[in-house]
Amino acid sequence: MRKSVSGVLAVFIFGLGFLGQAAAASPQGRWEFGFHYSRWSIDLLRTVIEEGINDALETELKDKILGDIQADYPMLVEKSYGQEVRFDSGGDNFGFEVRYYPGGEKGSFSLGFSIEKTTMRVSLPEVSTSLILEDPFTQQNAHFSATSAGEFLIKPWSFHLSLRWDIFPSSVLHPYLTVGLGAATASALEQAQINYSYSGDLDLPGEASEHYSDSVSKSITKLKEEIEAEGEDFFLPGFVPFLQLNLGLKAVITPNIHLLIDAGIWDGFLIRGGVSVRL
Repeated sequence: MRKSVSGVLAVFIFGLGFLGQAAAASPQGRWEFGFHYSRWSIDLLRTVIEEGINDALETELKDKILGDIQADYPMLVEKSYGQEVRFDSGGDNFGFEVRYYPGGEKGSFSLGFSIEKTTMRVSLPEVSTSLILEDPFTQQNAHFSATSAGEFLIKPWSFHLSLRWDIFPSSVLHPYLTVGLGAATASALEQAQINYSYSGDLDLPGEASEHYSDSVSKSITKLKEEIEAEGEDFFLPGFVPFLQLNLGLKAVITPNIHLLIDAGIWDGFLIRGGVSVRL
């Protein structure tokens, strides 16, 4: 974690130097320093994501449950399986930003550099599963029903370069458009956490119900080690990319203090509020 933050800070200082070069080339320009806080989610894509996760989980979760049951009852084989998935996501973001307006106080275009901390949680708060198993010798069925839950959590520090256009910048209240790119180091992915659990009951003909449950919590690094130990490849990219596309409103409270609110894309969907001080 310390190496990750140090690396991001080094790039942030480099970005400030880059803005300094721009300022030297345009001495009539103005600086703007800001802080912002945001809420993040990908719930607008809920339907598509639920369908994708449902397909992806069917083999993984079914094999886990079936393996646990067959460890006690090896004669039981799968007859049918069904599941329903409910998806949720959320998180927040905060950051510090430096912007430079080469056109001065009434300029429209600005170049910005920011350091960001984003919490991104993608979870399955409820997965309902139903598994019917058959004993091929007696042709009797056993039924297993369970509820499961899972979560993927990543908290990257990242650095961002953005271009902004203030529309009608002379107005006290005016819109703006921001386009940007950012990145976090690979350690953000390596430290990301995956958690999942299930709990359910197996009903066997003529026998009392038997309870099964299990839970797993591991980092992406641990998961990678386990998969590679089985002889399979597991690719982790060298960085986490961010795409930014925001449309917002700026309110000029005083010539030096501005309030901002915007919404748009940030590897998901984000609503943001902030304050900036112009020098």
